[in-house]
Amino acid sequence: MNEMPSLRYLDFKDRLWHACLEESYGFLRKSWRGDWLGMPLVLHECLIFLNLPDNNLSLAAKSMLNAAASVAIEIENQNKNQKTFSEPHYHNRLHFADALTSMVIQLAILVELDEKPDHDWLACALLTCMAHDFFHPGKVNRHASEIEKQSFDFLKPILNIHLVPDEWQKIIETAIVRSDFSIVHKNHAQVTGQKFEWDLKWLCVLLNEADVMASASAKYGPDLGESLAQEWRLIGFMQHTNVASPEARKNFLKNLLFSSPASSVLGWSERISDEIRTMD
Repeated sequence: MNEMPSLRYLDFKDRLWHACLEESYGFLRKSWRGDWLGMPLVLHECLIFLNLPDNNLSLAAKSMLNAAASVAIEIENQNKNQKTFSEPHYHNRLHFADALTSMVIQLAILVELDEKPDHDWLACALLTCMAHDFFHPGKVNRHASEIEKQSFDFLKPILNIHLVPDEWQKIIETAIVRSDFSIVHKNHAQVTGQKFEWDLKWLCVLLNEADVMASASAKYGPDLGESLAQEWRLIGFMQHTNVASPEARKNFLKNLLFSSPASSVLGWSERISDEIRTMD
């Protein structure tokens, strides 16, 4: 596997969370355009960032992190076989890395706020995020959670190989299924007015937020809109003609929800409002 380039990735030495996130997105794009570092190394750096390798983890946490490592390897192996697989323009390894980076920074913020990290839930969140679009075909759902259910079906054998306990498998499955964009508002409604806890409701929200965080970025979001347009154009999905337009982006931003304490620290609601104002 490639060594980490000498760029800023998950570098929090200035203690500015949003700057760390944006610079990490930039790092990933520079690697994507040149010598891609690979999802196993992205995951490895995320574990170091959360200080998980040095902790005395439960068997459940270890099993979930081992499964996440296998998913990372499988994602890279899938893209080596270009005869049977064409990597989508948007739902590709860069998206996986964006989402995982967003998730790990959210988790780090929550640990700092809470000071009582639950390592089982940290491991679960990383695995769920890594696998939420596993083997995404670059298409759109014909019915609710169609692609998300397929992703979990691909994930299930890996969970079994690594002996991930059934109770955690059910949590992971529910969170992945509920990552369908059409269910996002329902997920956020379940936590309205509630204090953050390490539980399924908040995991769904964290995954929803991590899934769109790079797209919410004023710096990187417009290019991701173009990538989504290219992905949809290849399958003849009519919305490809306007999904990257300024009006579509404005509507996208207006419909985004950020409910977690981590997103509040990152200032996403204010940043989105600022971008919308510049479009009026």
